[in-house]
Amino acid sequence: MKDFISEIIGRVKTEIQIQADTVTAGTNVNSFDDYKQYIGKIEGLKTTLAIIDEILTENNEEDL
Repeated sequence: MKDFISEIIGRVKTEIQIQADTVTAGTNVNSFDDYKQYIGKIEGLKTTLAIIDEILTENNEEDL
């Protein structure tokens, strides 16, 4: 199962980087609303990583 989780984490981190690069380059960011959407996606993905980390930490503590 860890390989599956590692794959999810890797893909989410890659997507965060893609979204951040898009905002930084100004690609497809034609308005402040577009900017807010990209930032919202980034924050949502970061929240997802935090939730996964929290779950994995809880599972590790239970295993000890």
